[in-house]
Amino acid sequence: MRAGAVILRGDLFGICDRLKAIDEGYFVVYDKATHSFEVHNRFQRGNTFALKVPYPQLDVRTVDYVRKTRAENAKKLFAETERENARLRREQIKKAVEHAAVAAEKTLGALT
Repeated sequence: MRAGAVILRGDLFGICDRLKAIDEGYFVVYDKATHSFEVHNRFQRGNTFALKVPYPQLDVRTVDYVRKTRAENAKKLFAETERENARLRREQIKKAVEHAAVAAEKTLGALT
């Protein structure tokens, strides 16, 4: 265990227990240096680190995030990411076309 890291045995909202219900190997670490939470899995080969919690506190979002990012959901997560990236690309193209149309109208207006 790194210096400044503390294993949490419990928490106000029972997140540590909820994570153990998902996978008995899960445990939560609080890193005092970065003021952040990490989820670890003692059954994981090599390093126990599983993920850094992207929220400043432990709450139900952490449980949802852990469920979503589990290895068995990787294919679904990648597909979801690809769909979102495609949607963002379409949105960027639409904005670029709209911007080009406005610029063309201004240019044509200046010529007449």
